[in-house]
Amino acid sequence: MEAPDRAQAYISYWAKSTERPPSPSLDRNLDCDVAVVGGGIVGVTAAYLLAIEGVSVALLEARHLGAGATGYTTAKVSSLHGLSYSKLESSLGEETARTYAEANEAGLSRVAELVETLSIECNFQRKPNLTYTEAAASRSAIEDEVEAAQRAGLAASTAEVDELPYPVAAAVFVADQAEFQPLAYLHGLANAAEEAGCRVHEGTRVVSIGQGDPCELRTDSGFSVRAGHVIVATHLPILDRGVFFARTHPERSYVLLVSLRGSVPQGMYLSDESPAHSLRSVPTPDAELLMVGGESHKAGQSDAAQRYTALEQWARERFDVVSVQHRWATQDNMPADSLPFVGTVWPLSGRILTVTGLRKWGLAMGTAGSGILTDLITGRDNRWAGSFSPMRLHPIAGASDFVKENANVAKRFFLDRVAQRAGAEDLAAGEGKVIGAGLGQRAVYRDDAGVLHNLSARCTHLGCIVNFNRAERTWDCPCHGSRFAATGEVIEGPAVDPLRPRD
Repeated sequence: MEAPDRAQAYISYWAKSTERPPSPSLDRNLDCDVAVVGGGIVGVTAAYLLAIEGVSVALLEARHLGAGATGYTTAKVSSLHGLSYSKLESSLGEETARTYAEANEAGLSRVAELVETLSIECNFQRKPNLTYTEAAASRSAIEDEVEAAQRAGLAASTAEVDELPYPVAAAVFVADQAEFQPLAYLHGLANAAEEAGCRVHEGTRVVSIGQGDPCELRTDSGFSVRAGHVIVATHLPILDRGVFFARTHPERSYVLLVSLRGSVPQGMYLSDESPAHSLRSVPTPDAELLMVGGESHKAGQSDAAQRYTALEQWARERFDVVSVQHRWATQDNMPADSLPFVGTVWPLSGRILTVTGLRKWGLAMGTAGSGILTDLITGRDNRWAGSFSPMRLHPIAGASDFVKENANVAKRFFLDRVAQRAGAEDLAAGEGKVIGAGLGQRAVYRDDAGVLHNLSARCTHLGCIVNFNRAERTWDCPCHGSRFAATGEVIEGPAVDPLRPRD
């Protein structure tokens, strides 16, 4: 296949195949009951649920709806998440594992209900979801997961797999899960939220949130919003209260849509290998394609171009691939104890709430999390809120992961600052690199016209030194996952300020 146009090369198929007229940016100061920051699955769902209860809601999105993880997901709406239940049961107990399953099943059911009641055309289809192993030695782990998932309340079973063109030793099978076109769903839900009275403002970046009664949100345009409650639905919260940047770590994953000779598998699959690989079918107007996902790594710490190559190689080794039609990447935040954070961000910030740490399964759990926040704001009890509260303390579960990831951050923070870097004289068009040393380190990019762009190499979140992503032409922070355009603009938080220009 010919190399795709650079501007379209790494845009998701979901974004290419659906559009919505843009909502206006904030052009005046605003007062509301609840301000929702972030226009992904969590933010839009919460805005809709609150608006239909008569709550005055304003949704503020820095770029456009679905610009983050929701628009770049593999779009599986499922309660089976790899080998999660045996691990959750072992580290946190059977009751916590059951709560996790119940919340995800409720999120899946709510998505199905909204698709039907709002008549959202998003190709929602019920499909089985399977976690499989190719290794006979791992069959016992599959059986353990089936038993743990059953104790958690899922109708899980061990299954034989015959529709994949390579041998599978064993698989966990859960029927009646789902897949859909996530942006078509998100746009339909956002339209319904607006009809219920929610004000949606795209192109409006929130740069600070002040705790109070009311809370005050300041935007990059200078306008402010005053709200009784704030929901921070920016994937990783853009404010550091709650220190979620230290309690999670960011992982970047890659996706290909490929055309095959022959039939496309109809189940949704996830392998048990490391890194794991994800499969599902994707209907398009021209043909049914196979989605292949995987090659996860800590954000900012690997060569994206090599990861795309490795993923394509994996796909071609197992399937009769004709061509790669689309490719993109996504980013997720992985909590140390494997549970998402849903609730108030900090004991002294009772009016500011968040959902984060969804660990690559944000569609069902994010929807459930939005329901939890709606209950908390409207004063209703929610039986799952305590299990997912950001105030929880699991000193043993996830402790080793917490220590390992934060030691990695400390290493990158200090060693990258003293690394000696070469000059930029040999940069070709479209390339970037960090040059200099110490306080003088700069992120230098040469655009297609040959013009050099000189920026500070320090991430505006906590000062780690960014790395250049040569596939997508972005500057990626190796500590907490902030991403910037080649010319410095913020793409993804927790940073809210662009990389600063340098002489």
